[in-house]
Amino acid sequence: MKATPIRALAAGAVAAALAIAILIAVFARRDFPHRAHYAGTPLDPPKLASDAILIDQTGHAQHLIDPAFAATFVFFGYTHCPDECPLALATLGRAYRALDPAARQRTRVVFVTVDPAQDTPAVLGRYVANFDPHFVALTDSRATLAKVWQAYGVEIQPQAKELIGHGDAIYAIDASGHIVLIYPPDVKASDLEHDASALAS
Repeated sequence: MKATPIRALAAGAVAAALAIAILIAVFARRDFPHRAHYAGTPLDPPKLASDAILIDQTGHAQHLIDPAFAATFVFFGYTHCPDECPLALATLGRAYRALDPAARQRTRVVFVTVDPAQDTPAVLGRYVANFDPHFVALTDSRATLAKVWQAYGVEIQPQAKELIGHGDAIYAIDASGHIVLIYPPDVKASDLEHDASALAS
């Protein structure tokens, strides 16, 4: 069903608001309540994370947000990315493996592609296995993914030599399904481990 102009404008406004909130969270230095409890920058106020059913690296349908996990870390990128993507995923991998077994079982790391033309399930599976075999990698049609990118305020900008400019924030989602913390791709693994432990407790 084709969206009405009003509905399309509303969706765009929500995505724009989230993008602005993310920029504020990443760069602003406000004194948020309970800041000392987390290493990441709180999103103020927390935003309800958008869910979607996508295709994982095994070829099966899977939700982007799984309520069975108390802490979910979501990162958008692509397998041919030369810098931010491998940096962020390597750090997420170190943080994930540093968690105690109980917290690890309640923590989920999700990688969503911004390059569905090249990032097939098989390609994604080989890629994320380099960082941790427990990571979930998701793809789908470009039309389906575009709705997810928009919902998370991720702008896609094709560049020369098959490079893709994209938002590089790491999103932390709590047990209630809200985006509560934001991190840059060069975040310390110890900071992610600290926050994952707190969210998963």
